[in-house]
Amino acid sequence: MIADVDTVLDLIGFRWMQFLMLIAHSFHSVYVVSEIMGVPTIVVACEFKLNDTQLFMLTSAGFVGMIVSGHYAGYKSDIIGRRASLLFAMSLGLISSFISLLMPWFYAFLFFRFATGLFVGAVMTNSFTYLVEFTKISLRPIIANFASYPICLAGIVVPFINHLNEPLDSVLWSWDTFHVRRWRLCMFLNYVPGLIGLIIIYFLPESVKFLLSVGDGERAYEALDLLCKRNRGKSLSELDVTGVTQPHIRASIISHRKFFARMWNDTKPLFGESYRKPVILIILIMCGVFFVGNGLNLWFLKINNQLTEEERIMCDHLEDTAHLTEGNVCSDRPVSYLENMMLGAASICGCVFISIMLRLIRRRSVMCINTIIAALAGFSLNFIKHNKVLLAALLIFIAMCTTCISLVASVTADIVPTHLRGKAISLVFMFARFAVIIANCIFGHFAHTWCLITFNLFVLVTVAVVIMILFLPA
Repeated sequence: MIADVDTVLDLIGFRWMQFLMLIAHSFHSVYVVSEIMGVPTIVVACEFKLNDTQLFMLTSAGFVGMIVSGHYAGYKSDIIGRRASLLFAMSLGLISSFISLLMPWFYAFLFFRFATGLFVGAVMTNSFTYLVEFTKISLRPIIANFASYPICLAGIVVPFINHLNEPLDSVLWSWDTFHVRRWRLCMFLNYVPGLIGLIIIYFLPESVKFLLSVGDGERAYEALDLLCKRNRGKSLSELDVTGVTQPHIRASIISHRKFFARMWNDTKPLFGESYRKPVILIILIMCGVFFVGNGLNLWFLKINNQLTEEERIMCDHLEDTAHLTEGNVCSDRPVSYLENMMLGAASICGCVFISIMLRLIRRRSVMCINTIIAALAGFSLNFIKHNKVLLAALLIFIAMCTTCISLVASVTADIVPTHLRGKAISLVFMFARFAVIIANCIFGHFAHTWCLITFNLFVLVTVAVVIMILFLPA
């Protein structure tokens, strides 16, 4: 019989081949987070003697690269395939990252950090799309949540590696005037998960749903047959499956000579009558959780370092220590990387909470509960004065938003068909990353002068996310 691809995936089950795909995605996620968040900016700023503007350029370079390439990565994966896009992006990202480690000049280093961001942005979105397309629909929320664990783990591993290699400005060896310091070794260690992830994905098949969407049913059947043999020890023919199909096969596309016209023509269906409302709603929700979770994540270490021993509300701490942040970006004050591990640990706790809740209630309800808890934790920063409780509330505020990201992405995967999925997920993440830049600017400019208004703006955004989640399709 010729069966629907989701029926066949349900028949095969989620077993060791998909676990291998989940492991590959985990290495991809750790690599991407390590590349973007793993640059010890204060130490690098000291070596290159950066001013405030150059430091901002350094912290933004990889992130801006991810935004620039964001939509194109999804567009290309819908044309050449998830696995092919991953191999291409991973290879170029690893090469660019390695070259950046050898750069003795700031602007050369900056350029290759930007180039690395261009490629690793494609890795994150395409790896997630690849994973969910081998997962039966009923399991997607659970697997999407498990995909968050390595991201949270990277939040522990990266600062821990930095801590083990302190002092990061000590010289390992020198070539003439170029001094190789420990921070470059730390960044090279961040390179390792990407290399492992590249090797694993090389031996895995192309996405079956992508192959069906481009009309290559023979290769799709072969890939599913391999999956069935590895998972169940039987071929598809033994299960009476002679062919596979899927609904919503892509229609013939009008070819345009101009690149941007082709890209827009392929993207336009996302904003047609069938998908416009849910896609726009998901973009707004993802922008909200990125704005709060990742926006405050960028400032967590600095906020934590400005908490004094006195028992006062958050904004009193920040306003009284504002003068300490002025002046040279290269400070003699020690940076505690171990303290930054708290945020990764809190995020893992958030993932565990979601894993438990998904067994009891539906995905939309879990997202709603998470963001309500985040909003309450954020609002409590207006009056909590005990330092440990204050820090716990801030951690919950950030972690409960960041752990929702994969669930929102899984909703996107469920709503749109295969031939639009890569573009949809990459577009959602592209707008969300813009939201982080906006959050970064707002917090950086107003957190000390208009602290209460700034923090409550983040709370209001979280409340808006709660309301929008209620309108998501069931």
